[in-house]
Amino acid sequence: MRGNAHVSVFLARRAALAIPTLLGITLVTFVLLRVVPGDPASLRFSDPSAPSTSASAEAVAYFRAENLLDRTLAIQYLHYLGPFDLSARGHRWFGGDGEHAWHGLLAGDLGREYLRPNVSVGAELGKRLCVTVPLALISALLAFALAVPLGVLAALRRGSKFDVVSSFVLLALYAMPTFWMGLLLQLAFGSSGLGWLPVLGLHDKDASTLSAGAYAVDVAKHAVLPIACTTYASLAYISRQMRTSVLETARQDYVRAARAKGLPERVIVLRHIVRNSLLPTLTLVGSILPWLVGGSVIVETIFDIQGMGKYAYDSLVSREYDAVAGCVLVSAVMTLAGFLVSDLLYAWIDPRLRHE
Repeated sequence: MRGNAHVSVFLARRAALAIPTLLGITLVTFVLLRVVPGDPASLRFSDPSAPSTSASAEAVAYFRAENLLDRTLAIQYLHYLGPFDLSARGHRWFGGDGEHAWHGLLAGDLGREYLRPNVSVGAELGKRLCVTVPLALISALLAFALAVPLGVLAALRRGSKFDVVSSFVLLALYAMPTFWMGLLLQLAFGSSGLGWLPVLGLHDKDASTLSAGAYAVDVAKHAVLPIACTTYASLAYISRQMRTSVLETARQDYVRAARAKGLPERVIVLRHIVRNSLLPTLTLVGSILPWLVGGSVIVETIFDIQGMGKYAYDSLVSREYDAVAGCVLVSAVMTLAGFLVSDLLYAWIDPRLRHE
């Protein structure tokens, strides 16, 4: 019972700290989006081939007024934050006609797209996350599955040819830009190279006509290159962290004591070195997945995957303020939740931290 109470207090404190953090993120994101050049009205009604007319000017003015883009930043932010709708059709308390009284984050509304008013940002984000999160989860699991053994072997064979070569390769991968790696993978395995794998989208245009098994195979083939492109950087980072942790753990007194007792080297490595070396690496578990989800912009844009990263990029180009802010907010929530999961896992595995 006491342990449950401590967990409840811990969660309550983290939640209390997360609220001002998220509010600060929304404020910074809101201001940055408004200060960059261009706005949705000018982009929607601009036509470089046609001269400016009074009709287009009136349309721009109406569009800006309809979406409160002609109001002060403070009013726009309060409208975005909610829970009251401050537009002409908003809450009667603020001069609206009462058609839409509630709006904003505090009302559970992420807004609607400017260019597609019938599209809810929250609903669109939900669909896009169903694409991005599975890819990021597979990448995270694959990175840990490969990085942990590589890090352990490199540490146990410190100074060997395997350690030197693996260190060079992993550091080279970590330093390689994601967009360049994505383009190299497309050139190498796409139709212009070996022709082994598709390089755009997550399924063929006629995938709806395939059977369930054939559809799964088609999606798997399309996902190979994006997952590889997403995995390599985190693989290098986690592997180096694991190597450092193993080297540090191997110098501890309890490891020397285990060898002095005559325990087999395999038992010492698995039960004493690797097991205790995993604890620092676990702090990365909760942060890697949000990082992969938030960093999916480049990968999804290169491979034309309709996930949250591609949605954030397209929305930024078209100045869809609410859509970009929604993507940033979801990434922030996932990051905070990831840190919380890391702390709970760490405390669950290490009894000393659990007691504290």
